[in-house]
Amino acid sequence: MPARRAVFYTRGDWAVVPLSDRTLRECIHDLRWRLEEMLADGPSALVVDVSGLTRLSSPTIAALLWAKRRCTARRVRVMLSQPDQAMVDLLHRAGLDDVLEIQPPRDSALGKATR
Repeated sequence: MPARRAVFYTRGDWAVVPLSDRTLRECIHDLRWRLEEMLADGPSALVVDVSGLTRLSSPTIAALLWAKRRCTARRVRVMLSQPDQAMVDLLHRAGLDDVLEIQPPRDSALGKATR
């Protein structure tokens, strides 16, 4: 089945990047090209919604860390929204739970952006 393009969007003053198993390859590629464009709009946070992923691969983690470095340089928070327990455990074991801010389910995390 061909990969589908990810749709990045804004919610309040947050930039949102939804990841899914079906869009992951294109999304990581697009993120590298479109992050500067998204950051130019001055968001206060980049929310990466991982609810559509079944696992975090090494290339995905590398892309998240790359985005974190770019966002930190611009004083933009990076939040991981809706990771399942296996992802949370993996991030903890790798020491990345101190690097990436882990948020509760998407409705709760994104709801804060509109307040």
